[in-house]
Amino acid sequence: MKQILYLSQYYPPEIGAGAVRSEAITRFLSGDDWNVDVVCEIPNYPTGNIPNNFKDKWAYTEKISDTLTINRVWVKANQRRNFWQQITFFLSFMISSLLFCLMHPKKYDVVYVTSPPIFAGITGCILSRLFGSKFVFEIRDIWPDSVVNEEALENNTLFVKIGNYLERWLYRKADLLIPVTPASEKIIEKRASGTSTVVIPNGVDLNLFHKKTDVQSGVDEPINPNKFRVGYVGSLGFIHDLNTLIRAAKMCETNPDIEFIIVGDSGRNNRLQYLLDEYQPANVQWVGLKEHRQIPYYISSFDIAVNPVNNRFALESIVTVKFYEYLACEVPVITSAKGALRVIGEESGAAVTVAPGDADLLAEAILKLKADDQKRRALTTNSFQFVKERFDRHKHAADLSALLKNLV
Repeated sequence: MKQILYLSQYYPPEIGAGAVRSEAITRFLSGDDWNVDVVCEIPNYPTGNIPNNFKDKWAYTEKISDTLTINRVWVKANQRRNFWQQITFFLSFMISSLLFCLMHPKKYDVVYVTSPPIFAGITGCILSRLFGSKFVFEIRDIWPDSVVNEEALENNTLFVKIGNYLERWLYRKADLLIPVTPASEKIIEKRASGTSTVVIPNGVDLNLFHKKTDVQSGVDEPINPNKFRVGYVGSLGFIHDLNTLIRAAKMCETNPDIEFIIVGDSGRNNRLQYLLDEYQPANVQWVGLKEHRQIPYYISSFDIAVNPVNNRFALESIVTVKFYEYLACEVPVITSAKGALRVIGEESGAAVTVAPGDADLLAEAILKLKADDQKRRALTTNSFQFVKERFDRHKHAADLSALLKNLV
């Protein structure tokens, strides 16, 4: 049986795309002739609050099965409301995960690191050299590109220069790089100095995400059958353009039949609250964080799902996981984005795409789609089949397992 050390800062019961992807991959690997040791942080994301049963513990080990062990290590938990809080949060995991693995040395065939954050890659690179393992680096967001202009960073700052150097250094040191979209692969290949790349896309667990007919059984709040529900589910981080969404909602107040439902939370949710306080839309209901098992019910309750992404060049190479989840639940989607997300929306035939950052266009698209029952039905005709054929998370995990076996 092959041995793999899987480093992922985020892991369930934490929520978010990274945690969900990591759990799906590691559970599949553990049943496919791999002995998997996961090292992740003690749960706190996205709120920054550590549950009582994990407080005052530096490390906590959980044996899931004979072939899957979860090791949770200390992290400087906070709400990441500014750049420096984020850096402290990320660096603390880099250090604690490295110390934990050095205190529990083991012979691994593969050290696998998923990012962001990129700093876990430093830990993985060091450990792969010490353990004589293959170093595989998964890049879900290209960094530091994705944070440039965040917190007023500029391309010529010392931080960005260091980040660029670190990025390229890790790419060169890896034995294999795993991008999640063909668009990001092209960028990574230019920076990787010949390191092999293979795309393993994000996807969706179709056992969980499919259209629910009994939506009220999984939704905490009463659903008003007389309202047309426009919904957003996901993190409230810098990738997602909540500003445009809230302004579009304000413009739709003239249509009293429409209500906007926002499901999600994050350490940065103060941004959403600021927007709600500023624009004071009467038609927005922010229901907060929900359990992962509830999300398909919320999505299935929507008449339209929205997927707004900020207008940044660095984000044009990503496809948000919520897009696949929306399609799996057979809900019409309006995406506000460029690049890879626009391309996949057109290929799916299940999304209407508008230019990012334009609240007028988003509001217009919502109103037009609300008025066109036939168009909404057409958008959902093949949406589940599309993700089943191309973005089934279990198929991707099988592809990755075979890839790693071939590598070692």
